Amino acid sequence: MNKLLLLFVWGAFPFWGLSQTNGFEVWDYKPAPGQHINISSLGTPAAAEQMAANPDKLVSLGSFGGYVILKFNEACLNDQENPYGVDFTVFGNAFSGSSEPGVVWVMQDENSNGKPDDTWFEIAGSQHFYSQSIQNSSVTYFKTETRDVFWKNNSGESGWIFANNFNLQEYYPANDFFPGYPPDSVTFEGTMLYPFIDSLQQVIKTEALAFGYADNRPRVKGIDMTVPDNPYTTEIEGAGGDPIDISWAVEENGNYVHLDSIHFVKIVTGTLANTSHLGEISTDVSWFADVAPAPEISGKENMLVVFPTSKKLVAGDSSLLEAVYFEQGRKKRTDISFSSQDELVATVDNSGKLTAQSTGETQISISAKAEVQQINIMVVEPDSIQILTDFSALYPGDSVRLEATVYDNENEKLNIPVHFSSSRPGLGQVVQQNGSYWLKAIQPGILNVVCNVEGFDLQAEKNVEVLSENEKIKLYFSLKNEDENLFPFQWIEVGEVDLMQVVENPQLNYSGLNRLTLAHAMVAGLSKVEVDFKFRDDEASGGKLYLYSVETEGIYSYGWGGKTEPESFARGWIARLNGNPFLNSFNEIEISDGDTLDLYHVSTITQPWNYSRLLTNKDSAKRNEEVEILLEQTTCNFFDGEITESGFAPLKNVQVSADDIYFTDESGKVVFIIDTEPPITVSSGNNAVFIAKKTITGIHEISQLIQVYPNPVENELTIGGTVISKSKIVLFSSTGQLLFNKEIFTFPAKVDFSSFQPGIYYLVVTHRQGTETCKIIKK
Repeated sequence: MNKLLLLFVWGAFPFWGLSQTNGFEVWDYKPAPGQHINISSLGTPAAAEQMAANPDKLVSLGSFGGYVILKFNEACLNDQENPYGVDFTVFGNAFSGSSEPGVVWVMQDENSNGKPDDTWFEIAGSQHFYSQSIQNSSVTYFKTETRDVFWKNNSGESGWIFANNFNLQEYYPANDFFPGYPPDSVTFEGTMLYPFIDSLQQVIKTEALAFGYADNRPRVKGIDMTVPDNPYTTEIEGAGGDPIDISWAVEENGNYVHLDSIHFVKIVTGTLANTSHLGEISTDVSWFADVAPAPEISGKENMLVVFPTSKKLVAGDSSLLEAVYFEQGRKKRTDISFSSQDELVATVDNSGKLTAQSTGETQISISAKAEVQQINIMVVEPDSIQILTDFSALYPGDSVRLEATVYDNENEKLNIPVHFSSSRPGLGQVVQQNGSYWLKAIQPGILNVVCNVEGFDLQAEKNVEVLSENEKIKLYFSLKNEDENLFPFQWIEVGEVDLMQVVENPQLNYSGLNRLTLAHAMVAGLSKVEVDFKFRDDEASGGKLYLYSVETEGIYSYGWGGKTEPESFARGWIARLNGNPFLNSFNEIEISDGDTLDLYHVSTITQPWNYSRLLTNKDSAKRNEEVEILLEQTTCNFFDGEITESGFAPLKNVQVSADDIYFTDESGKVVFIIDTEPPITVSSGNNAVFIAKKTITGIHEISQLIQVYPNPVENELTIGGTVISKSKIVLFSSTGQLLFNKEIFTFPAKVDFSSFQPGIYYLVVTHRQGTETCKIIKK
């Protein structure tokens, strides 16, 4: 058997094959990202070459839109003398309960140049006539820093192809295997099929479609692969696989076309869906077989297809049953009738509208000519509600997402909308945003969150306490990566939070912890910095809780909680609490008032790394006050699950920036006088410390001439007084970010706080008589 010659042109990976005894050759292979891409034996050009030479080999097309183009060495004829009228069979990797359908396209070589540059016609399989199939769908995939691949479609939806722990390579096609593949993003277009995924039971199933799609029905080994299956029966006959009749081809408007023969076949992954831990649905192709005439093989050539519908309805709801009658695989207009065995449970009219009446079971019969299909329908009603949200600690200004599960009278989960309300809106207000309910805590007190199902006399309540701010503890916190400081050392408040909302696919239940832990401190600090972050507790760390990702300005820094193989996973977010470094188990480490936490990132924990710190003898100061800074460094190693440090040594002659530029002495120290009004930030490299102004709170008199009120403030801060000359008002966040800078000429002046997040702010007022600073609390 001759080897195939691999050539490359932009956008696809063509194989110009020599004469093949198998009757076909691979022409193009351009996969979408997926869990089998970049695996030599499954998702590379070499795998496509092997597939064309061996019927027991596979090539994966990746997620939606990925494709392979095959060329028949001789024209494949459209011959009605073939068994069941089918002309060729596509074999894949389907088996019972696992269908990953690919859309089939065919082309004639009309210009006789031997290239697939004429018109593609889609094979209109059974799902072509289903209302949930989407023509001309477009999906763009984006390469990320991790193996996960982000996507968005032309309908405005977006999502992820999540990497799993079975296939550890990159999921976006790599340049090593696919030179010239778009390096950052790639777009595919085609027909999107609705995925029929049954996940109600312990085993996830993807149901086979009726006919007309690749990788849809199993192959029967040991049978001549040119003997086709009958596509119009549910039994697997002949060699199985997915038989295709060229007469099923349609043009762009959906009208059937007549093609005497075809020369090219394109298989395209037709779904965009994940099956939980099993990864994305991706079409696999293993072989093509041209079907020869065999008058001795015959069977039925008509079929009634009833598209899957929910087998469970809630009393009072309705749904539309869709059915199509086919003769020789082409849709035929004919009367389709519907009937219900028990109309006290559910009724169905002549259009297929199914209406649930009362609890129970019934059988729906659908018939067209001599074809009859039956489906069983169960009607249920809501029976109980379980509020899932953890309200273990809420503070004024906090918001928590409200979630609940409804169970039916069969004690099974029911997918039905719920409504939330608050018994005391003055303490906690329920708001609805983007289809979700949120409880916003307003002031301390006890309230009830009420959940009910509209139209049913059913509700659940949960007692919620909004805690006082003084029930939090304070912790000295900083956040940095290898390149920069993201949050200077300063005091933050730490309270109870629902850890379940920040753990991605949690394996354990973190609700109801009866003490504050390192995880709570990290959540408080990361939330204060206003970055996106996620924790995980998967097998990367042996099931222990670790910080997985932190996003700043669109750039993600990832950690794997102590995982070291492969090398690309050997990175981590390290929480250094009171001088002790931790990579995971953050929910098991208790914290106390006054603790110090430095959260930092390391790119390669399998190699020694340097950790430096910037210490100050003051966290707040006044103008003209002396401040001492110490800069020192230690070398760290990770071995056998533990981080060790060599001991700190001073960093000499290193630049430190404050209100001026300084350099450390032989002992790693800098001593300077603050000659501007705090707050100021002292920094060196990726280390920084925030020095606040020593202030008091309340209705604070900045001087005898100026007053600031109310404090705490909710919406509008008033700066009053009798100053006649112009003044300058500057407002800083607690991180030192400049928020407001304005000159005023008359008093009182107003500062709008309504758009600011709850927390601490610093107001600096400068006038002819001097400069003063006030700490403002935003409620």
